[in-house]
Amino acid sequence: MKGLRPIFMGIRKSFGGRFRAGSYSVAAAAVVVAIAIFLNLIVGSLPSTMTEIDLTANSIYALSDQTKRIAASLDRDVTMYIICNQGNEDDTIQRLLNRYADLSTHIKVTSVDPTIEPTFLDKYELDISQLYENSVLVVCEDGEVSRSRLVGYDEIFVTDYSMDYYSYSYTTTTSFNGENSLTNALHYVSSDDLPKVYTLTGHGEEALSTSITDMLAQDNFEHEDLSILTADALPEDASAVIIHQPSTDLNEDEAALLVSYLENGGNVVLVTGYMSVDGMPNLLSVTRAMGLELGEGIIIEGDRNMRLTRYPYYILPDVASHDVTDSIINAGYYILSPLAQPIVEAADSTASITWLLTTSSEAYAKVDALNMTTTSKEEGDADGPFHVGAVSENSGKLLWLTGDGMFDEYIDSAVSGGNSNLLLNALNWMGGQEESISIRAKSLDETGLSVTQSESSFWSTVMIGVIPAALVVMGIIIWARRKRR
Repeated sequence: MKGLRPIFMGIRKSFGGRFRAGSYSVAAAAVVVAIAIFLNLIVGSLPSTMTEIDLTANSIYALSDQTKRIAASLDRDVTMYIICNQGNEDDTIQRLLNRYADLSTHIKVTSVDPTIEPTFLDKYELDISQLYENSVLVVCEDGEVSRSRLVGYDEIFVTDYSMDYYSYSYTTTTSFNGENSLTNALHYVSSDDLPKVYTLTGHGEEALSTSITDMLAQDNFEHEDLSILTADALPEDASAVIIHQPSTDLNEDEAALLVSYLENGGNVVLVTGYMSVDGMPNLLSVTRAMGLELGEGIIIEGDRNMRLTRYPYYILPDVASHDVTDSIINAGYYILSPLAQPIVEAADSTASITWLLTTSSEAYAKVDALNMTTTSKEEGDADGPFHVGAVSENSGKLLWLTGDGMFDEYIDSAVSGGNSNLLLNALNWMGGQEESISIRAKSLDETGLSVTQSESSFWSTVMIGVIPAALVVMGIIIWARRKRR
């Protein structure tokens, strides 16, 4: 052993410096790895809003202030379940849900594979045959509130089909409706009371379209028909009453009930088709109580930029700023008012009136509308501009629109849903659900990059000529310098 000691000492002496340098390198590498792991843990605990930047064209992951307020006000736990096969989570939906979870500790996001947990959905009474993969089930199970709502994949990614009647071809547009549908579901499951809307019946009213009643449900409105022929008062839980194009007049008692309802803070949405000034005196007594009266005739729009082509009585009125209309203006929607009539302010009005929809000054009204033989302006026609939509406020609120059939699905689709948005915005405003007013679908359709011929020639010269030539010159310079050395 003593004979081997000098040998080991020699080896240690010759390699000791290298061992020390190597140990320092290992220690430094370990520190770097430890720091990296620590930083990853910290970053992993940060919300996705701080670690992920939304670079999508329409900021589909950016949540609105309305959503943030609803999430911040939560005092109950809500779980958002992505229903899909394990590993098939849609990345866009997952990212959006993570943004919701970042807003409140009361929001939890998880996924459920129905093939692994086949009984999970049974207690929610869902129609499994209508369940699309990557639908989201929003659930709040609390002592006082126990609600759930399924947000279908087709409600998040909405595809609309429209027909070009000139080419007889269909076009499709895809919108991302994730925030609208998920925030409404979040609000629905966590709320104690939901606003209730009644639609007046008994006077030949036009039924609301299925698409509008579906929108009412999505915006968390309970909806029922209402007859007040034998009633003593309107329901106390009515956040609004819709009177949609009645074909016969109210009786005096019904009109008195509506006036009393408005005087006690009620809300009415009135949509009227064509009627003579003297045709429905009891209904018009309700509008008069809110400071509004009906003008005479049918309006023809003289400005070609404010009407549909070939249809001068299909008006695209100017839209004034108001809580009801601001989101429509910001989104660039039109409102279409067919066969509209003028609304005027009553001489004894004390209400606060906002003229929402107004024609151009080139519009004119055919006073004897039923007997008109031409849409051209004639002597005796009243001159515009005219108001065809108004909000009147005193103790209650009245929205009056005079477009005949403006909530027909065909008419509404001609302005990409602008009319139905107006109605839903008004009901949300009246029902105190301002959160739902401005959350609208975001288009996912890609916009092509348009380049002019001169721009194309310029960039072709740069990419094909200038850049390669510059690289060749740089190469020659570098070669020449190295050769001198």
